[in-house]
Amino acid sequence: MRIRQVGFSQRLKAHKKLLTLETLKFIVEYLKDGDARMAALRSGVPENYASKQGSWLKKHPIVLAALETEVDPREQLRLEKAIAEINRQMETCKEILGLQEY
Repeated sequence: MRIRQVGFSQRLKAHKKLLTLETLKFIVEYLKDGDARMAALRSGVPENYASKQGSWLKKHPIVLAALETEVDPREQLRLEKAIAEINRQMETCKEILGLQEY
């Protein structure tokens, strides 16, 4: 049995109605300046794919729905704090499970 690793865009295509952490990070970053490439870079997409992924992500149904919502600067700050908290919790989980290098 062969296990094939699923790429970033394939995972998103498979989960059009599922909000992933990668997609959430992209949305928060895209709301800052509207630059899809830079938002992709800041959200963790490798530089080689940032332009293509950013362009693809901004057409994703969940991203489009999120961008239709008016987000004021206070809500933007809340989103950024929530992402920071999620990242802290992920690090705690990695530490507990001995997965620091992942």
